[in-house]
Amino acid sequence: MRDQLAKFLALLMACAMIASACSGSDSDGGSTDTDESGEDESSSPTTAVVTTTEPEEGASGPTAGGKLVYGVEADSANPWAHYRVSCAISCYTILQSISDRLFGPLADGGVGGVLVETAEANEDYTVHTWTIRDGISFHDGTPLDAEAVAFNINACRGSGLTGPALSNIANVEADGQVLTLTTNTPHVPLPENFAAGQCSYMMSPTWLASLDDIPFRVEGGPFYSEEVAATPGGGDPAAPVGVGAFVFESYTPGNGNSFVATKNPDYWRGPNGITGEELPYLDEVEIVVAVDIASRTLALQSGEFDIIHTANADEIAALQDDGEVNVIAANDFGETSHIMLNAAQGDNAILGVPMDPEGANASSALLHKSCRRALAHATDNGRIAEERGAGLVEPANGPFPPGTIGYLEDTGYPAYDVDAALVEWEQCKTDAGTDTIQIVFNTTNDPFNVETNQMVADMWGEAFGDEIEVSIAPIEQGQYIGLALVGAFQAFGWRNHGGIDPDQQYLWWTAATASPIGSLALNFGRFQDPVIDENLAIQRASADPEVRRAAAEEINRSFGENVWNLWNTWTLWGIASNPNVSNIAGATSPDGDALRPVVSGRHDIVQVWCVDGNCQG
Repeated sequence: MRDQLAKFLALLMACAMIASACSGSDSDGGSTDTDESGEDESSSPTTAVVTTTEPEEGASGPTAGGKLVYGVEADSANPWAHYRVSCAISCYTILQSISDRLFGPLADGGVGGVLVETAEANEDYTVHTWTIRDGISFHDGTPLDAEAVAFNINACRGSGLTGPALSNIANVEADGQVLTLTTNTPHVPLPENFAAGQCSYMMSPTWLASLDDIPFRVEGGPFYSEEVAATPGGGDPAAPVGVGAFVFESYTPGNGNSFVATKNPDYWRGPNGITGEELPYLDEVEIVVAVDIASRTLALQSGEFDIIHTANADEIAALQDDGEVNVIAANDFGETSHIMLNAAQGDNAILGVPMDPEGANASSALLHKSCRRALAHATDNGRIAEERGAGLVEPANGPFPPGTIGYLEDTGYPAYDVDAALVEWEQCKTDAGTDTIQIVFNTTNDPFNVETNQMVADMWGEAFGDEIEVSIAPIEQGQYIGLALVGAFQAFGWRNHGGIDPDQQYLWWTAATASPIGSLALNFGRFQDPVIDENLAIQRASADPEVRRAAAEEINRSFGENVWNLWNTWTLWGIASNPNVSNIAGATSPDGDALRPVVSGRHDIVQVWCVDGNCQG
């Protein structure tokens, strides 16, 4: 245990904070076609563009020029190499400015190629053959070929941060522009995994090879390379070299500081590139960290920022009423806000190790389903949606929001019902062997989050009186994810599980990533659910959309029955801008197909343009 913890603390020292596309804590607040996506078109996610002001009269069509200043909710630890960066929503805004993905999510469902021109798989989906577009170069002149893509993927496979998400890849081979990936088991939605995560974005292998902590330099490691180890190190991980529309110029970390990138005149989707498009339109982008949402909004209203994002529904409602800004409100494939519970107990059936070797979780009432169900019955998500979400968000009954594979109107998750809560509570006290249940409830130290979670604690107190003692424990966000990774919590306010396909949740929910308390685990709650494991494997291996849908629905029902998390609301993202900023939701693929305008709060800025080249209005 001590050795495992020491190794992980060393990893934390190297990485500072490991987030791995978590979407973070509970802070601020061939291509697959449409039929194969399995989406429920009758309850499709919505992206509502609310126009409250109009551009100047006579302005029409894309215009070149201008500097866009974007206010984002958080900085990212360990920038900017994909295998090491702590990548939440703000991070993706930066990555997609300086690089491009292998695939992109299509508006009609499924994914389409971006850097990949064609994608095919063998009959059982264990061999995937992708042809990389020819004639593209990274910002340092390194050619984008299959070898460069393989270098990127293997760097991510060798990282303790990103490797678990790619653990089903057994081998990667490159031949000219043709990349061949072999998987351990059938993996139908493999392209979807390279349309969303941080390792979807390609970086120059020349730059990556110069970084001191790249996995290829770890002697004795599975990806050790004598060639890379012999190359000079000392490269700057905070000065990224991508293949995208903008070229890195400067980065100053911390709240109030910024990332600056300037127009790439040789962008492959530009007039000098292989597609002959006019991208990018902007001359420069500056992405500024503004942690406090009130300050971020004021900066937009004062003209300091041209565009901002937020997952705070109260603020989205206020911005919609502002009258001076345009707002996109989107819940497309968004995260679910919830209370994550630590369920570590017994032995891990897959890993063969005890889940709580030193008994840190042994006295937790949350190990008992009766206690979890009692708390769920006592939580009024309708009130949370109305009072903390301005009535714009919907109460959640599971991790899959409307419009996604696996969504169900009734998952079996306990509805708000105090009488039912009291029945479960009596069983909870018996199971826990005590008449007073004690819970330590962590939240980030953002005042809005503290107040929201105190409301939940008060609901439990109203239901169970002095038989429950809840301690709200705010934690600085920089430490928050690290505690989740080592399992040093009982109940955690959280926001996660956005994505265009259930397979993207594999690493968060399988028992294979539920390592013991004190060890790094991406299944943060450390629950073990054979039904979820079985159906994760089914939906990964099947090409039949109905089979995949049925498997995802079984996953949803098992979450509902066992209450591994206390679901609250499905997250709504807002993107607000001054009226001169155009085409926020109009991105297309290189083949001319419309892309999803907003996915889990992320959107394209490469195709944004400003009226008359003036983003400030």
